[in-house]
Amino acid sequence: MFYVDSHIHLQDYTTQDVNNIVTAAKKNKVQILVNASAHPQDWNKVAQLAAQYPFLIPAYGVHPWHIADAPDNWLVKLKKMLEKNPRAWVGECGIDRLKNKDVASQLKILEPQTVLAREFRRPLIIHSVKADEILAKLFPLLPKRTIFHSFTGSAEWGKKIQSHGFFIGLNFSVLRKKNAAQIIQSLDFSQILLETDGPYQSGTPNEETLPQNLPLLAEQIAALKQISADELMMQLTQNWQNFYGES
Repeated sequence: MFYVDSHIHLQDYTTQDVNNIVTAAKKNKVQILVNASAHPQDWNKVAQLAAQYPFLIPAYGVHPWHIADAPDNWLVKLKKMLEKNPRAWVGECGIDRLKNKDVASQLKILEPQTVLAREFRRPLIIHSVKADEILAKLFPLLPKRTIFHSFTGSAEWGKKIQSHGFFIGLNFSVLRKKNAAQIIQSLDFSQILLETDGPYQSGTPNEETLPQNLPLLAEQIAALKQISADELMMQLTQNWQNFYGES
């Protein structure tokens, strides 16, 4: 059994050295990390880290916060990045109506990324903030292996996502919800992956979160789910193999 950090931004850490981060993670049974980009400016760094550490899976995408910074040739470049690395995912991409009310401009960047994910048969990482109804309309366009990362939505929205076969990523942010127990108990845990979203979404205020803390996150979520940490770890290992087919 092992842990997978299904969403992290190793290129964004400012207080920790990447080698120390991944070494400590491996010591805490975090065997695989999905390193997500946010904009074309960090794709090369993500690629370099994946080449340096074989247990990192790169993900290339344009985050909705950064659509204005995407160069005109971003889509051509993204396709080339996927062609170059057969393990690469697409993302992080999505819709965020809290940061940007212009949904049309976000869809213009998101939809081509969903097309590439389907074309290359790659997992897709979705960022969703105050966009439930918008993204629900896009469900038919999403590849089967889609994960809605950093989920803090309602139990109803979680069930809707999972009813279409998609996965949900949980990090420390869900534990800050007043109804965290209700959300967690309502989810189908055969379609759950854990993540840190490091260096963001820390379980400790004003600190960069680390993948070595994933077992602590699992322990706290298991308690709310009313199962043992070992049971959850076993389930998460199986989930990863079902989602990605890699052990």
